[in-house]
Amino acid sequence: MKQSTKALLLSALVFPGLGQLSINKKNKGWSIIVLVIIILSLIIGEVVKKAQLVVEEMQKSGAVMDSESISAAVASVSSFSDNIYLNILLILFVTLWAFAAFDAYRMK
Repeated sequence: MKQSTKALLLSALVFPGLGQLSINKKNKGWSIIVLVIIILSLIIGEVVKKAQLVVEEMQKSGAVMDSESISAAVASVSSFSDNIYLNILLILFVTLWAFAAFDAYRMK
């Protein structure tokens, strides 16, 4: 297997930045890995905050845990402005992952 193909597969299928590390582009590889970890931690933080709001809303209303009450609680606590931040983070994450795969392939 060509080294560029191996780098592409590592960055695309395993974790962004691993392809760069495999072709000895250590600074770029570690930079991508750190950025991905930061973005992932921000995404997880946002999801946890939203989940806590849903649980609090359900506890206030005393609703039973079924799909309809969970859906109603999610609808009541989510707003358009909150979703923009999470959407931007997700777009950054996907873009960085695609960049890492493309960059790893073209490096060698």
